[in-house]
Amino acid sequence: MLVSAFVAAGPPSRIVEEAIDGRLELVLPEPVIDELRRILTVKLGFDPQRWREVETFLRDLAVETVPARGVGAENVSGDPADDLILACAVAAGVQVLVSGDRKHLLPLGEHRGVRILTPQALLAELRDR
Repeated sequence: MLVSAFVAAGPPSRIVEEAIDGRLELVLPEPVIDELRRILTVKLGFDPQRWREVETFLRDLAVETVPARGVGAENVSGDPADDLILACAVAAGVQVLVSGDRKHLLPLGEHRGVRILTPQALLAELRDR
C-alpha cells in the first residue's frame, strides 16, 4: 500500500493524507519500512536522498514504529514476510491493517482482532463516520 502512496495518486495516497489530517493513526512495522526501502530504491530507482526524505516523513507521521524483534509470527498467510507484518500489527494492538495484498493478507479478512482492509474499504469506513 505504501509503495502506491508514493508513486501515484489514489486511495493509498489518500490513506496517508488521512493520517496527516489526524483522522487515523499510522503504526509502522519495521518490516514494512524495510520492504518499502527495497522496492523504492532497488525496483523504482529512488535515489538515497529521496528515500531518506520518504523514510523521515513516515517515521515522523507514525504514532508508533513496531520492531520485528521479539515478535512471534504465526504461519497464517502463506508468506513469511506478510506473517511478520501481521504479527507486528497484532503486537501493536492496531485495529486495521491496510493492504493491497490480494494473495496473502486480504483473504484472511481478520486475524487476532486485526481487520485487514484495502485502502478503498478503509476510506469508505472513514467517509461513513
